[in-house]
Amino acid sequence: MQVDLLEVMESLFHICNIEITLVRLKDLPDETPNSPDLLQKLTLDFHSRQISEALLNALKPNLISILHTQTMLNYILLTATPEMREEYTFDFIAVGPYLTVPVDHEELLSLNQMLHLPMDRYENLQSFYSSIPVFSGQHDINSMIALLGKFIYGGFTEFTIENMMDRFTLPEANFDFQLNQKPYEAMESVDKRYQAENELLEAVAKGDTNRALYTYSNFFSYRVPPRVTDRLRNAKNLSFSLNTLLRKAVQNGMVHPLYIDEMSGHFAQEIEKSTSIDALNALSREMVHKYANLVRNHSMRGYSPAVQKVVNYIDFNYQEDLSLKKIADLFSISPSYLSALFKKETGSTLTEYINNKRIDISVSLLNTTDSSIQNIAAQVGFLDVNYYTRIFKKLKGISPSAYRNMINKRING
Repeated sequence: MQVDLLEVMESLFHICNIEITLVRLKDLPDETPNSPDLLQKLTLDFHSRQISEALLNALKPNLISILHTQTMLNYILLTATPEMREEYTFDFIAVGPYLTVPVDHEELLSLNQMLHLPMDRYENLQSFYSSIPVFSGQHDINSMIALLGKFIYGGFTEFTIENMMDRFTLPEANFDFQLNQKPYEAMESVDKRYQAENELLEAVAKGDTNRALYTYSNFFSYRVPPRVTDRLRNAKNLSFSLNTLLRKAVQNGMVHPLYIDEMSGHFAQEIEKSTSIDALNALSREMVHKYANLVRNHSMRGYSPAVQKVVNYIDFNYQEDLSLKKIADLFSISPSYLSALFKKETGSTLTEYINNKRIDISVSLLNTTDSSIQNIAAQVGFLDVNYYTRIFKKLKGISPSAYRNMINKRING
């Protein structure tokens, strides 16, 4: 029987390239010295009596437990049968660590931050995770579990499988990566994270798109550690938090709430629909870009209350018949005073602002719809298609029809 056990263990090791440990509590020292290498704390230390005793107490007979750790590593744990415990004197078998998906750049940066490692240790962290076997298909994991379970317990119907994290938490010491960190260093780390966050929100609130994107790239180094074991769910939670933060930043940038609600709702739906961490990473960067642009294009910072009301009215009623007199009468302002005030604060005449707004909307319609030029002109508030064409060419340097032909040529290659 011992030969068979060793053969199974050796076969798994060579076929799967995965580490298998027979844990014997009686062989373990009462105290395990702290390792000077923090990277070793990524894995479960089965040489630690504290860890192994806690695991053994949580394990049950004829139950195969799958354990997911905070560092995204996975283990399969099996208790020894009474016969095996007596013959081989081991208490349980530990298979792992292994990954279910490769660890990406953002997650490595988050781990680097959680471990409080200097950035020059990032390559060590990357090398460590590259050495861990990846079982991307549930079939591979199930096959490994079935082979172990059949051999240890005598048949496929003789054991059950559970997710151990549902009822078990590892002793805190194993994942206390701040054991060697002085209190002031922990405080400094938190301060830096909040500083990076504030710099990002300040850039967005000012509509500084380039600075916002640059700050967001640096912000990865200060992301909080994973809060849940489901990596996709954790990434979605972080994206939802970012969406909320950016929404607040845009509010500080004096953008009308209707614009903010529309963009925030759109991104909330896109986050929930995302099916991969890579897609969420790309979406988060897009969020930073578009929220900053929203401030740049629609901020009313520095405008008087009267001009704010006029700008909001034009932005949401551009398709109507608008004139200086009509808008002035609507807000009980004299036309001459409104004209002078609007020019002073926005740098454009009221008519110029209305035309620019309408032409920008029409460009979007030309890019995304097959509507005729005449219909698009009417949709954005131009009753005369010839006047629309003239204004479009004045502002864009090309006619609407020529612009659409240019776009179609680019799309069709």
